[in-house]
Amino acid sequence: MRKNLAAVLTALLLTAFGGNVAAQRFDARGLTFRDPETNWIDSVMATLNLDQRIAQLMMVRVPLDMDDKQAAAFSEVMNGYGVGGVCFFAGTADRQVSMTRRFQRDATVPLLVAIDGEWGLGMRLKDMYSFPRAARFGEVSPDADSIVYRLGAEIGSQCREMGIHINFAPVADINSNPKNPVIGTRSFGTDPQRVAQLASLYARGQQSQGVMAVAKHFPGHGDTDKDSHLELPVINHTRAYIDTVDLVPFRRLIADSVGGVMIAHLQVNAYDSLRPSSLSPVIVNGLLKASMGFDGLVITDGIDMKGITNSYRSGNAELMALLAGNDLILLPPNVPEAIEAIKTAAVQQDSVRRLVDYHCRRVLKAKYHYVRPYLHNDIRVPDEEHRYICNDIVSDLNLNVDRRIDSVVNRAIAAQAMPGCQIVVMHRGRVVVDRCYGSLTYDSAAAPVTPETLYDLASVTKVCATTLAVMKLVDKGNVSINDKLSRYLPYLKSTEKTNITVKQALSHCAGFKAFDALWQQTSVRDSIPLLVAKTPLTGNNDYLYSDFGFILLADMVERVSGQTLDEFVAENFYDPMGFTSTMFNPLAADIPADEIAPTELDSLRGLIRGTVHDPNAYAMDGVSGHAGLFSNAREVALIMQMLLNGGELDGHRYLKQKTVETFTRRHFEKQGNRRALGFDKQLFNPSTNGQVCPEASQASFGHTGFTGTMVWADPDYQLVYVFLSNRVHPSATPNRLAQLNVRTDIQSLLYNDLRK
Repeated sequence: MRKNLAAVLTALLLTAFGGNVAAQRFDARGLTFRDPETNWIDSVMATLNLDQRIAQLMMVRVPLDMDDKQAAAFSEVMNGYGVGGVCFFAGTADRQVSMTRRFQRDATVPLLVAIDGEWGLGMRLKDMYSFPRAARFGEVSPDADSIVYRLGAEIGSQCREMGIHINFAPVADINSNPKNPVIGTRSFGTDPQRVAQLASLYARGQQSQGVMAVAKHFPGHGDTDKDSHLELPVINHTRAYIDTVDLVPFRRLIADSVGGVMIAHLQVNAYDSLRPSSLSPVIVNGLLKASMGFDGLVITDGIDMKGITNSYRSGNAELMALLAGNDLILLPPNVPEAIEAIKTAAVQQDSVRRLVDYHCRRVLKAKYHYVRPYLHNDIRVPDEEHRYICNDIVSDLNLNVDRRIDSVVNRAIAAQAMPGCQIVVMHRGRVVVDRCYGSLTYDSAAAPVTPETLYDLASVTKVCATTLAVMKLVDKGNVSINDKLSRYLPYLKSTEKTNITVKQALSHCAGFKAFDALWQQTSVRDSIPLLVAKTPLTGNNDYLYSDFGFILLADMVERVSGQTLDEFVAENFYDPMGFTSTMFNPLAADIPADEIAPTELDSLRGLIRGTVHDPNAYAMDGVSGHAGLFSNAREVALIMQMLLNGGELDGHRYLKQKTVETFTRRHFEKQGNRRALGFDKQLFNPSTNGQVCPEASQASFGHTGFTGTMVWADPDYQLVYVFLSNRVHPSATPNRLAQLNVRTDIQSLLYNDLRK
């Protein structure tokens, strides 16, 4: 019966409050109490008189170059009025931190602290970091949009550390007028949908750090030829145009919960030909709030701008801004006059008094969410670590937007150095370039290269399959790099190859000849390693690049593990990495031929597509230690990133770090051998005609492939570069890709971008 009675009482209470219990909670006795937010707002409101409630609606400019005595006087006056917040515009970080601490310490009600730092705090503080303008970030390709989110998050993080609660960014205007004197490069671009996406990413990144983002300048300042700092611009577009162009980014930002919107000083004739947008109820209350559903903090642009002061006297402008629906009045030129004008109206009209209370509560709500949680945080200048983060973001930006890469690739395609290619670049573990160019063949009707296109990796197989497999066996203790191959391959014991070590085979200094057409001597897979065993050595152990050592290494993997090379690497690497495109013999795995880039048009085999190009590997049924692997640039990049990480990727350890370090360093440097174990290395004397660009460090490692492939990782720059093409289509000669230095020229651009 008691349970039933409690249910009846609860129902009666719900009815009494009209069913709206958003701000209500019930205790065990059915009694109501306010939620913490409402409690806090109520408690603050109870301490404020009318003047102070009006002052809470104002954010004032912090004067420049104040000494401590002047700052103390300013703080006393400001706190005497009870203004809602302050906005900094210039100075140094140390000075701003010092003044912020004082202002907050003196304030009866915690202050909202703001800055106008669209491209970072360095926009206002001369000793802080400045990012490139938004237009530069607007050039990123959609697959690298996360760069813009990171931009917003880093700016937000720096703001939070400095005690800043609001950054008046991002600019959501469309840069649709090249004569615009005030927007220009502050905008992300000319495409409304693209601007909407990037502005939203910036805002979400900033707000992820607890700092309010403010979309500006509503309803769109992009198509003006006047600066509202100096005069009132006029917008003559139709409502339909404004709705489908200027409002697109704001609509997206509102949907993505942007905290604030700044109202521009514009005369938008389609909505209100009598008042500036910042003072217009039609635009603020009507368009922004009622029509577009915005319920965050509405902030005027600076009321001290001449777009307002040329026509409206101090006090009157602030009252009109309040009546229009603004919550926060930015930079009133005369605070006492503004308070008096609004107070006079509030005393005369109860509706204005209620309006003051309503907007004061909204300002306090913003303080509850953006100020109160951080009141006890130490306000400090961001440390040097932030500068490293900023540099990483700019490096990733430069890598992504460098269209000179496009020029190099397009010239190569025009010269028929290759029909097309994939390029993936990772920097500090993030994909910053992921592009596809051209087609699978030179046929005008050929399918375009896509991220899913599979390429024959040729000798990149040596590092992305065979070397990985040997590293895994070393990890398990099954093999040592100093072991003789003949320990695992008995057929070598009666030959001159009996003393060749695993380390020598991996480093191409075992004395094997460079090449031999073994496929012409047999078509039986298992007999190829035996033919290698019978092939005479060169007579010395100088460095000579050869496939033969890797043919034997793959056989060693099979005999030690009990699995073929393709089975072993799939089980230990590709499958746990979630790969779907890295494999030997893709046709046997039911990959459609039209998803695989063809290689050579061979006189014996016809058009080679989906089977390995290398004839010796083909004779071994497509699975060999020197060639046969197929993949796409995305998956190969992850293999190289795993190695760059010391054997770990996404929280899973594939190899011991010590093993990776052992295999990626040189072991025969004194003998003039630049090679590591399985991996190629930079030349001892870097050259523009080398297999790797001269800018790559001596710590870097990778490999190239005959079909037009290249993978490279550089620990010194935390850079992974993957270039895949089918340059051998339709003929392997001439090698225009190498003649034009396409792969290494692109790589040089990447290093130059990182050094900017």
